[in-house]
Amino acid sequence: MWCWGCDVRRAAGNLLLAYGAEKRPSSNPRYHSAYTFRTVTNEVINLWGWGLWIACADKGSLLISRSHFRLRYTQDAVLKPDAWQQRDLPHTGSIQNEHDAAAAHSLLSAALIWIGDYESWVYQHVETDYRERVLKKWPQRRQHRGGIPASEMAAHWFDLSTHILEQQLT
Repeated sequence: MWCWGCDVRRAAGNLLLAYGAEKRPSSNPRYHSAYTFRTVTNEVINLWGWGLWIACADKGSLLISRSHFRLRYTQDAVLKPDAWQQRDLPHTGSIQNEHDAAAAHSLLSAALIWIGDYESWVYQHVETDYRERVLKKWPQRRQHRGGIPASEMAAHWFDLSTHILEQQLT
């Protein structure tokens, strides 16, 4: 998620807008804009610097917090929350039953597929070393040993999505 802020500030142009985002500026200049996308499977994704919110009318909403990749779910499908801080989002909580678990897994999988699609698009449409250069600037990179090359990022997001769905089925 840290990379997306770099994509917004990219000198050659905002990649989120180039990918088709609707930019929703905050009325308060202290807060960053939200970027909204609709997926091919009809979910709506909202991005902020502090997290990703994915919602679908028949599944509810899921928050993927940037901090510690923490997940929070609600049965309410709020497609475009009027939120500029995480605390402004609708109330979310832990998963309470199997129906909620299935919906949350589906939303998480859809979010990971969208991330994979976006990373694939970035790799195909900007200079080939762009994402590697961005990752080298990541302040926490030294804390995380290993990693994957930028050319493999999309495939790993897709693999993770598949793994999430398989775990939900067992």
